[in-house]
Amino acid sequence: MIIEKHFAYKITNDSKGVNAQIHSDFEEEKMIDMLKDINAANSEGLYWIFKQRDGEPKEPLCIIDCQYKRIYYHYSGDVEDIDTMIKKLSK
Repeated sequence: MIIEKHFAYKITNDSKGVNAQIHSDFEEEKMIDMLKDINAANSEGLYWIFKQRDGEPKEPLCIIDCQYKRIYYHYSGDVEDIDTMIKKLSK
């Protein structure tokens, strides 16, 4: 069984410049929890999500734009609303 972990980096901008910090790492099935938290908190900034499978190098998965509540996928170029993705993952 392939284990896929996700890593979230929060990127914000303030008077000192751009800040990037590790926000969390979680198993693939916990993505819905993170999306719900972002949606409820009305966060600012971006989350850059990477995925890693069984010790392979991390690769970019998506960018979550908190202001517009959208998810931008790296490889497919697809864009989805956070609410829509939460509904899909809840099924």
